[in-house]
Amino acid sequence: MAQKYVEYDMISTHTELPEFPVPRVRLLYTFLNDGGRETARSAETCALAAFLVQLGLDTHDKIDVDDSCKEEQEMRSRQLKVLAGDYFSSVFYELLAQKAEIGTVSKMSAAICEVNRLKVRLYTGLRKMLLPAEEYLKERVQLKTVLFHSFTQQLDRSVQNIWKLLLTEISRCEVMLDEMKHYSLSPEEHKGFAFLHIWETGTAEDKEMISARKIGERDWSLLLTKYKIREQLASMLRQSVERVQGLVPECQSDKIRSEIGGIVEPMLSVLSSQRRAIQEG
Repeated sequence: MAQKYVEYDMISTHTELPEFPVPRVRLLYTFLNDGGRETARSAETCALAAFLVQLGLDTHDKIDVDDSCKEEQEMRSRQLKVLAGDYFSSVFYELLAQKAEIGTVSKMSAAICEVNRLKVRLYTGLRKMLLPAEEYLKERVQLKTVLFHSFTQQLDRSVQNIWKLLLTEISRCEVMLDEMKHYSLSPEEHKGFAFLHIWETGTAEDKEMISARKIGERDWSLLLTKYKIREQLASMLRQSVERVQGLVPECQSDKIRSEIGGIVEPMLSVLSSQRRAIQEG
């Protein structure tokens, strides 16, 4: 359903889109279609709208704000991220209006405003180096859940609590997966959990090293190993996956339980590969 909106040749040729928010959208669609009062068609429309809005927000996050001179390809890539993000974020109005989901438009618009407010707080904390590593992770999880919380009132009251618990844990799994994907990037490229944890717990010498304008790839790799960053991220992902699995029996619907199993399966594969990588050193 989303392909006709995201698979434009100009976008794929000149820039790269972020990861699709599949786990959260899949969870949303499952609950709207099974646990709430929405029809199947309405559930599809709302899930597609959430997909596109979240993709638009995430695409804007990938915009390079460096003002230095860039090659033509880099400039075009940045321009396409701006335009693509705006496009994805605006299509949901048309989709929901066509289905007379006017109340949903209002709730999603309010959620978008809240996401932007939280992003400002997160980026300010990162810039001023005032954000502990664990708080950084919590704020990233919150950013992933805000838009999807706007659909909570459309669900039957009997499933609202388990929906919110699952949404939080699956969002945390997504954050861990993203951090695992980018943890080895230098602090210049990604000031994420790895950088904040070392800055928070590291020796004065190590802090001075990572605060330098540029740290060598070898030195950064040694610090990641010294502070067991990969192991910590894998452990946190495993804990969240286990919490999701622990919540499954509370779901009364067989369809929801089955879908959650499908959502978690790729995460278990990542954990398995990470376990082998850690064992191999």
